[in-house]
Amino acid sequence: MVSGWTDSINQNPSVVFIRQLADRLPAAMGAASSPVAIEQVKRAQAVIEYFQNGLRRPELVSLLGLNNANSALNNALSQTEAFISDGDESHLTGVNEQLDNAISQIHVPIPPRRESKALLDEAKRFEEAVRRLHQETEDRVTGLASEIESKRLEMDQAVTGFQQQLSNLTSASDTAQQSIQSDATSRIEELRGKIDTLKQRLDSVVEQQQQTFLQSESIRAKDFADSLTKISTDFQERLAKLVIDTDAKLQEVEMRGETAISGLEGYHEEARNIVAIRAAAGVVGSYVNVAKEQLKQANLWRWIALGLLIAVFASVVATAVLSPLGRDDVSVQEFVEYGVTRVPIVLALAGLWGYAAGEASKHRRREANAERLATELTSFRPFLAELSVERRNDLVEKATERYFKGHELPERNDGESQ
Repeated sequence: MVSGWTDSINQNPSVVFIRQLADRLPAAMGAASSPVAIEQVKRAQAVIEYFQNGLRRPELVSLLGLNNANSALNNALSQTEAFISDGDESHLTGVNEQLDNAISQIHVPIPPRRESKALLDEAKRFEEAVRRLHQETEDRVTGLASEIESKRLEMDQAVTGFQQQLSNLTSASDTAQQSIQSDATSRIEELRGKIDTLKQRLDSVVEQQQQTFLQSESIRAKDFADSLTKISTDFQERLAKLVIDTDAKLQEVEMRGETAISGLEGYHEEARNIVAIRAAAGVVGSYVNVAKEQLKQANLWRWIALGLLIAVFASVVATAVLSPLGRDDVSVQEFVEYGVTRVPIVLALAGLWGYAAGEASKHRRREANAERLATELTSFRPFLAELSVERRNDLVEKATERYFKGHELPERNDGESQ
């Protein structure tokens, strides 16, 4: 049963993906160049090592959890290959997110501590010693009971023999002559004395054996109780020492964990600040580029407006110089014909100059607005550093609506609207 389960675990696709990730993460470490990417790869390696340690006891691993984590581990492997291929660090974030999903699905056993294993071995040796002492005591009691039973049988046989001899003597005395009756009676009394003596000796021997047995058993029981007390005391002392050492190590691990978490939180905040600064710098750069482009367009339209203004002045001067009004013989028809052919040209040039001047003014307003947004966004991050987290988040949300709609510039600035 266990062998079949172990084969099912080892042949599961999730286990295959874990092994492939363990082989490919060193290549990802070689491709990582920034500290953030290196930390991401180290974290992924730690998760894979955690899975591998748990898979050393496959009989305690959930096959359903491995099946549920199959997709997450496959995606993590794909993200790892993508990072090795193109070096995009966003793939590493995807790798760790997929590994988080796998951790929530796979529940692997935690390997026992060395101190707990030593304690179990000591308890097993203590149990074996107690069982062996109990067996020896039972064997000794059984042997003594057998000896007592054999002595009792011997005594019963002796009494039976004596009774048989008495019966024979009684029969002989009944058949003998009256002359030998006194002799038989004396012999019977002698035999009875011997029987009483043998019984007393037998009772004395039995009593002595019982006292010897009870004393021996009392001594053995006392020695056994002393040995058991000593073993129990040693066991309690070792257990107390082990508990104290375990508590100290757990406290040390907790302190190290808290220190590591504090450091990670600092790195996280620093990374957020760096990303925010880079994003702000990118937006500021975009606004600066927009301001430069708008200034370039404004200057172009200024030159065009200046050229058109010169053309308007020149056309006005030419119209005034070439006008027939200075002659006395000018007719109404010539005056109208001159006005119809010359005035529209001047008006057209004046309209083009007005349009060019308006375009130059519009591009100049856009350039001023872009420079103002870039300046505000540059000073926005240092201003946020002095505020609380709630106030900072509120201002960032409002500023996002403002600065990321910077391309929707108003057609008139504040000075012109007044």
